[in-house]
Amino acid sequence: MLPIDAIRSDYADTLGFINKCDDHIFKVRNWALVTSSAVIAFAISKDKDAIVLVNLALLPAFLYLELIYKSFQDSAIKHTTELSERIDAYLTDPAAEAVLAGYRHGFGRKLEYPSVKRVFRILLNRSRWHILNFYSLLLIVSLGALAVGALVD
Repeated sequence: MLPIDAIRSDYADTLGFINKCDDHIFKVRNWALVTSSAVIAFAISKDKDAIVLVNLALLPAFLYLELIYKSFQDSAIKHTTELSERIDAYLTDPAAEAVLAGYRHGFGRKLEYPSVKRVFRILLNRSRWHILNFYSLLLIVSLGALAVGALVD
C-alpha cells in the first residue's frame, strides 16, 4: 500500500462522514418541522393556545442540535480540503515529500468539541443564516398560530 492510498482512503471515509452529517441535519430539520406542527395542531385541537409556547423551547433545542452536526461537518470539510491539497500535490509530483509532511490519518483527531460558544458562532457566518432563517420561520408560524388562536376566541 502506497502512502497516497492511505490519504485516498481517509478522504473517502471523511466524505462518508460528511454525508452522514448531512443526513442527520435533514433528520433534525424534519423532526423540528413535524414536532412544531404537531404542537400547533395539538394546541388547536384542545383549544389551548398557550400550548404553542412549547415551541419556544423546542425550536432552540433543534437549532442547537443541528448546529452541533454542522460543526462536525465543517471540521470534516476542512479536513477533506487539506487531503485534496495533498492529493493534488501527489498528482503533480509523486515523489514529493510534502505530500505526507505533517499528515495524521483520520479526521476524528480534527473534530472540535461542540461547546455552546463554538456552535452558535456558526451563525455569525452569513452563508449559514439559512439555518437561522428556517427556525425563525417555524417560530413565526408558531407565534402566528398563537395570535390567530387568541383572536378567534
